[in-house]
Amino acid sequence: MPKKTTAALTAFLLAALLSIAALTSLCSCGKSGGPSANGSAHTELMEETNALIEAAARQYDVGLTLQSEYLCGLAQAEISSLRLCVDTVLWLKGEGASLAEVIGSAPYKTWDEIVGAGLGSFYPFYFEGLILRFRGEKALSDEFFKKAESNPLYEDRDFYYIRNMSVNELYALKQDASELENKVYGLYTPRTFLLAERTGAEFSPAYHLAMANEREENAEEALQCAVNALLSSPLTPSLYASAAAYALKAGDAQKASEILNEGLFLAPRDASVNYIAATYSYSAGDTAAAKTYLETAKESAEGELLERVNALYAQTGG
Repeated sequence: MPKKTTAALTAFLLAALLSIAALTSLCSCGKSGGPSANGSAHTELMEETNALIEAAARQYDVGLTLQSEYLCGLAQAEISSLRLCVDTVLWLKGEGASLAEVIGSAPYKTWDEIVGAGLGSFYPFYFEGLILRFRGEKALSDEFFKKAESNPLYEDRDFYYIRNMSVNELYALKQDASELENKVYGLYTPRTFLLAERTGAEFSPAYHLAMANEREENAEEALQCAVNALLSSPLTPSLYASAAAYALKAGDAQKASEILNEGLFLAPRDASVNYIAATYSYSAGDTAAAKTYLETAKESAEGELLERVNALYAQTGG
């Protein structure tokens, strides 16, 4: 059953949320190949990956599994994108009989897989754009760069120098990136994946919710889209309510409970989260808990949501 957060954790939660906001603002890169390409960008990226892993571990330790997964997804996407970029440059320089041979046993072998594992990241679009630039496909590369730049996490940093690294330097970089990639992979089993051709809007919860609405007749697909929305922006309380509602429609009470517990931890007085928690409790026969959640929801609910809250409250005998 859903549980509300305790006052003792409030200060920690605030610090955790600020930590996530700070970490996600670290991500940055660029494409020019100009004088700023000093060869240090990959070192900074790997430092960021380690910082994201550490933050994810702290979130997981206090039960914020969805936020931990979001941070792991960012870490996975950026380091896997760097490694796949290096593999592709090695192949373009004549290494391996095929790109697949150069990639070898790496956990993520395509840009699609990387996007699906870390929906909030712009790095797969940036690094694929960089590869297209290296191959002389400027118009197409510009399209990918624009997709990367549309992500609110995007900032400018230059990785263009990778093109000019020697084969030995590239293999050394591949080794370092692969070790870190496997570290994240060992900690993280993503529950997100793509249900449509990637567009560059995968960071946007509105994009995933629109897809959920389009797939409403297929409860499992709609639920996956709602989970994708949540895991693209896990600091938005209403997304917990949406994902839990879709879980209930799909008959997955366990997933609904997990999502609601974390949503109530994040935003214990959010009207939408409390309303769905009340719906869950009422359907499970716990009228007393449903009333409690509805009374909290009434404090801030407005419009159509308030009408639904009042209607359910009347059903509970309130």
